[in-house]
Amino acid sequence: MSDAIPRERWSSRGAFIMAAIGSAVGLGNLWRFPYIAYKNGGGAFLIPYFIALLTAGIPLMILEYGLGQKFQGSAPVALGKANRKWGWLGWWALGIGSTIAIYYSVIMAYCWNYLYHSFKMPWAGNEEAFFFKETLHMSKDIGSITEIVWPLVLGLAVTWALIYFIICNGILRVGKVVMITVPLPILLLVL
Repeated sequence: MSDAIPRERWSSRGAFIMAAIGSAVGLGNLWRFPYIAYKNGGGAFLIPYFIALLTAGIPLMILEYGLGQKFQGSAPVALGKANRKWGWLGWWALGIGSTIAIYYSVIMAYCWNYLYHSFKMPWAGNEEAFFFKETLHMSKDIGSITEIVWPLVLGLAVTWALIYFIICNGILRVGKVVMITVPLPILLLVL
């Protein structure tokens, strides 16, 4: 008899799909992709994008989900069970995911800062100068980095606290959160 903790499951297929979409479609797809597509030829840019999506992106995603479902484990466990030599590749995938989570947490700290400033300053002027001078407190050179930007530290602490409280109760709460947070950026862009 095994003393293993039972594996958590998604509350619904919709919650899993929304979580998968949320992990695959990042802020770059909403903010940066339309601009890059326009800058590099508009519709012509979509041809190599869809070729890469259909020949690499979707097949690799199906392979990853299939291995995870078959072996009922994380990326390192599933790839290690498929072939012992591939376990490192699963750790590589987790490392990339962790890097993206850290990067997006910093972006959310910027967003908290902008939200705070949006209530007390007009939306006019030089936004680039505001970002570098007021938000980042950018120094003149690398030797003069001595200042901690407390509003960003506070925004980062709020972001990580929210992440902790969302995942501390497991996959069921994550499923509820992604049902709101995944469609929200699209809705805000439409508005």
